[in-house]
Amino acid sequence: MTLTEDDVGAILESELAADGLYITHCEHHDGALHVGYESPGVNRQIPQSQVGTILRAFLALAGIETESSDGLSIPDAGGWDPEAVEVWAFDNVDSEDDRETKGHFEVHEGWFHALEAGHISETDFSTLVLSTLE
Repeated sequence: MTLTEDDVGAILESELAADGLYITHCEHHDGALHVGYESPGVNRQIPQSQVGTILRAFLALAGIETESSDGLSIPDAGGWDPEAVEVWAFDNVDSEDDRETKGHFEVHEGWFHALEAGHISETDFSTLVLSTLE
C-alpha cells in the first residue's frame, strides 16, 4: 500500500502538531511532494531542530530506521514510497493572505534510497538536506 498525499499530510499533521509544527498543505507539484507548515518557532529561518523533526517523520513514513529514530508511532510506517520532498515554513498568522515564507528545504528521492541502502550515513543525509536550507 502506498500512502497518498492526503494520507501523508494527515499523518504529518497529527504527528507534528505536538512539536508545534502545523501542516498547511501537502500536495504534488512538478514531480515532488510539497509540504507547507506554520510554526511559532520560525522567526527569520527554519531552525535545524525543525528540519530534523520533519525528516524523522518522513523516514518513519518510509520505514527507514536510523540511529536517531525516536520510536515515532506513525500509522502505516513504511507505507510511503520515498520521493522528492520540498518543505516550506510560514510564519504563524491568522490570515493566509498575510502569511510570509520563512524558509525552505528539500530532500531528493535518491538521498532516501542511499540512506536506506547504507551508501550514505545519517550524518551525510542530514548534511545534504541542511545544505538546501534557505
